[in-house]
Amino acid sequence: MRISPNQPRLRIVAIACWGLGAFCLIHGGSFSLGLAAMVMLTISTKLLGFFLLAIGVAFWLLSADRRAGIIFDKKGLLLNLGSFSSFIAWENIERVGVSSYRSSLLSIGSTRQFGIALKDTSGYIQSYEERMPASSSIAARGIRWLSRVLQPFRRQNDEPIRHVLEHNRSQTGFDVLIPEAFLGGRADTFADLVESYRSQALFQRVGV
Repeated sequence: MRISPNQPRLRIVAIACWGLGAFCLIHGGSFSLGLAAMVMLTISTKLLGFFLLAIGVAFWLLSADRRAGIIFDKKGLLLNLGSFSSFIAWENIERVGVSSYRSSLLSIGSTRQFGIALKDTSGYIQSYEERMPASSSIAARGIRWLSRVLQPFRRQNDEPIRHVLEHNRSQTGFDVLIPEAFLGGRADTFADLVESYRSQALFQRVGV
């Protein structure tokens, strides 16, 4: 079974970011302040505008990602989300639940996140791979080209991922957090679905 992201919600986030970004760029210089303060505030607002436009592009690409989603099989969960893919075996799941903690920019537009507490993070880290949204748009091709250019400067070890997992665990009790917009529905409903699949898969293995 495959669960696709909530594409309409992702597109709403993209459009909202574009609107806010455009507002910052258009009205960023219309502040009645002293010269030095006005210059600094204008520059900051313009930069914020460009940042919001970039986030909008990212969310739009995520909404058009043909391969994005979460796949359930007999062995576990295959995550194809945003800029990464990974695998979590059923027997490596300690517990699942819901958190309102926002762990990254991908949580914009999601009030809650689905959380997974792992028994052993090493298996998850070994399966972790960076990926780009599977889209044929000009923006997607440009980002993939930029990603290839920057590849030599990417991480050379697993410490960044390990740090993220440790930070998530300290803040929420879960290692892996997935924004609700990527679940295709409510986070608590998805948690119940995962628990049901996990219990069934582990029971079948014991039976065999």
